[in-house]
Amino acid sequence: MSYAELSITTNFTFLTGASHPHEYMVRAVELGLSAVAVTDTNSFAGIVRAHAAAKELGLKFIVGVRLVLQDGPDILALPKTRDAYARICRLLTTGKRRTTKGQCELYLKDVMEWSEGSVLIISGPLKGQVRRLIKSHKDEIYLGMSPAYDGRDPVHFAARAKLAKDYGLPITALGDVIMHKGARRRLADILSCIRERTTIDHLGRLALPNSERRLKS
Repeated sequence: MSYAELSITTNFTFLTGASHPHEYMVRAVELGLSAVAVTDTNSFAGIVRAHAAAKELGLKFIVGVRLVLQDGPDILALPKTRDAYARICRLLTTGKRRTTKGQCELYLKDVMEWSEGSVLIISGPLKGQVRRLIKSHKDEIYLGMSPAYDGRDPVHFAARAKLAKDYGLPITALGDVIMHKGARRRLADILSCIRERTTIDHLGRLALPNSERRLKS
């Protein structure tokens, strides 16, 4: 059975991703993954270096982005064509023009307007007018499911499966990856400290409970 990781956050998602794009590509080959998608938050910034490394290594690379919305769940958008990629670029430009530099303000209506030709994976809780998005995309939208290895995964998976059935969505597996190897866990926590403006002693539940958000086979 092959596996493609479709949810990778690199260091181009500032103060979140704990690994460089090329490190993920090298590790993906070591693990025997069939393909990978870099999905940084509201940005395609990490895909250039990732694509260059993947091409050199002979790894199938999928262009992607994580859309963080004001009124809906996080959505991974994977454009299938150049035209679809151009539309997602226009979507991101729209969101960046609405707010201050370095920020991006997006809404579900923007995704519905600009995501034609892209596969969409809902990675966050289903909220807002998401049924309209599901109806408009039909066979190109999935519900993502990722393990946390926190002792509550069976309950979480059962709830996620029920949502998928209620909304008529197929499920796809995600790793919700923020580091290429578990050894980067401490660095990931330090990045969280800087982002949250706190110390490691006061990071509390924002600290990673384990090293499971690494790239896996």
